[in-house]
Amino acid sequence: MSTPASQRQRVRATDSKERIFEAAMTLLGTRAPEAVSVDQIAAAAGVSKGTVYYNFGSKDELISQILDFGAQKLMDELSRAAAGPQPYLALKHMVEFAMDFVASYPAFVQLWMQEQLRADDNSDFSTTTLHRQVTDVLLQVLERLVRLDEAEKFPVATTIFGAALFTARMRATGRPDLARDQVISAVMLTVDGLLATRPHATS
Repeated sequence: MSTPASQRQRVRATDSKERIFEAAMTLLGTRAPEAVSVDQIAAAAGVSKGTVYYNFGSKDELISQILDFGAQKLMDELSRAAAGPQPYLALKHMVEFAMDFVASYPAFVQLWMQEQLRADDNSDFSTTTLHRQVTDVLLQVLERLVRLDEAEKFPVATTIFGAALFTARMRATGRPDLARDQVISAVMLTVDGLLATRPHATS
């Protein structure tokens, strides 16, 4: 049975976005955003300049749109991991994926931070869309594991978010003292401490 034309178009569009994202992350990992042209991204992705504009908008919008696409990739996988039946393992898988995502796209966190600061000199990372999305999904899993006071929830989720994402960024700079499994274990110590000191959630 043949694939409907609309489905083929969606697959092609998704493939183009993936290729453009991969190319942009590679280029933006070695030079400043203003030094990367649409032509260079198109050439690296093996697509036309028009395809870049079609998928991600104008040059002025390009970086923020590419970052939004990367953030959605991150959130899709974190949400998938969060749905696991065992909350402790779900949290561990979320941390593992975050570490591997940043290892694959080391420019992502750096660019994301730069974009937040560029948008507002007083930018508070805790109010950004990505931060809210990640902490919300972390809290959904944490609440299946332990009972936290209301005042503890946001700081705990933010600590796990920051430890995983920013330590992963440090690892991407080639730090030999930040081995993947050791960092994952260190982040999970926060969860272990909660399990040892807080009432467990009731199913």
